[in-house]
Amino acid sequence: MTSVTKKSIIAIAIAAAFSVGVNAQDYPNESTVTQTGNNNEATTVQTGERNTIISSQVGDDNVTDISQDGYWHEGYSDVTGNGNDVTFTQTLDWQVASSEITGDSNVVDVTQNDYWNTTEMVITGASNDVVLNQDGSRNDTNVELIGDNNTGDIYQLGDSNFTVYRAEGNDNDFIATQEGNSNQAGMIGVNLDRNIGNNNDLDASQFGDSNLAGVRGVFGNDNNFVMTQDGNNNVGFVYSMTGSSNEVEIDQTGDSNSAVLEFANGDDNDIEIVQDGTSNLIGDPEVAIIDGNDNRIDIEQTGNSNAAEFAVIGDDNFAMLDQEGDSNYATFGLEGNDNDVLMTSDGNSNQIAVFVTGDDNSAEVTQEGDTNFGYVEISGNDNDVNVEQDGNDNEALASVIGDNNTDVELTQNGDLNLIDLIILGDENSAMISQTGNGNWVSGEGTASGSFEITGDSNSLSISQVGNDNIVTGLQSGIGNVIDVTQTGDNNSAIVIQN
Repeated sequence: MTSVTKKSIIAIAIAAAFSVGVNAQDYPNESTVTQTGNNNEATTVQTGERNTIISSQVGDDNVTDISQDGYWHEGYSDVTGNGNDVTFTQTLDWQVASSEITGDSNVVDVTQNDYWNTTEMVITGASNDVVLNQDGSRNDTNVELIGDNNTGDIYQLGDSNFTVYRAEGNDNDFIATQEGNSNQAGMIGVNLDRNIGNNNDLDASQFGDSNLAGVRGVFGNDNNFVMTQDGNNNVGFVYSMTGSSNEVEIDQTGDSNSAVLEFANGDDNDIEIVQDGTSNLIGDPEVAIIDGNDNRIDIEQTGNSNAAEFAVIGDDNFAMLDQEGDSNYATFGLEGNDNDVLMTSDGNSNQIAVFVTGDDNSAEVTQEGDTNFGYVEISGNDNDVNVEQDGNDNEALASVIGDNNTDVELTQNGDLNLIDLIILGDENSAMISQTGNGNWVSGEGTASGSFEITGDSNSLSISQVGNDNIVTGLQSGIGNVIDVTQTGDNNSAIVIQN
């Protein structure tokens, strides 16, 4: 049902009224009630001027109660069915509420206070329940439901807030709480029409100004979305998710944080995102992609200006990221089955990049200082990589390509250390540990500039304890063993095995 009097028309009428200076009694209230059926009840109460009520009930045991106190209120209720209950309560000035119900045992309860709030609801089905409370100025709510047992609980306190809830299915639950100004929350379909599915839940709470929280294009059942934003200019959004039993929880406390999941396609995905600082970013239109089953991603960023990007394709993947400082960046991609990635940066300006392709892979990166860079690339099955950097300005680059490579472990505790390692082959192992400052491990006579291990069943172990030690070389063939230990300072070793 469309409002009979549009706001623009009302605005013209108000301007005309004030320009000619007419008396109040010249603009009475209008009320029209039409009922067809049995045991219907309609109550209209209007106090003030220029208020309009049009109520129509067709069926049995319907109840409509519209109360308007103030000026230029409009209430439109159209009910077709049995046992429906509609309540409008509008106070102060210029509220517009419109409800169209087709079905049985539906409940609509709208309360609007202050100035120029609007509500439009179209419900088709049975036992749907929508409660709306708008207190402020220029708030707008649009609800369109097709199905049964859907619920909506919408509360907007402030000015210029907007909520849209469009769903087609059964047992969907929508809760939107917005306290502030210019916030937007909603659940809609890909083409801005109705979201299709059953048992989907969205609980969006926004306390602040200019926040955006919403779900668009969810197609499936048993999806659960929880978004909480306390600051200003935050964005929490899920663009398109297809599948069952997916869970997304986004919690942002500061200002200008953004968490966006562009595409997700699969079952039993569990994603939890927490950002406490300011200007943190998670997701990218071309990067944040999930495609597979039983994926779990847990990302937490505490400081300011942190960024994380990811893409997951496969089954039973697990990824956890924790960045607590400022200006940290992390990106990771998983493709395959049973992959595990755990990344942590505690300092500032750290960078992490992890890419995994294959089955049963595991990669773990830990950086506690500042300006560290950790890069891990895995391609194959049953690979294990562990990188730990405790100081500042360290770099660790590890590429492992092959099958059954185990215990590739890199550890740097000081500052300005470098490890550049490439493993090509099967069943190779490497362990590097550097404790002091300015220690390097890199290639000798290799086109990549990295320390390369090519072949099968090779073993490498390097330990440097002091400062400014360098190990360069390469290892190729089958069954070779390298073990280098340098304890003091300014030591240099070149090791080549063919």
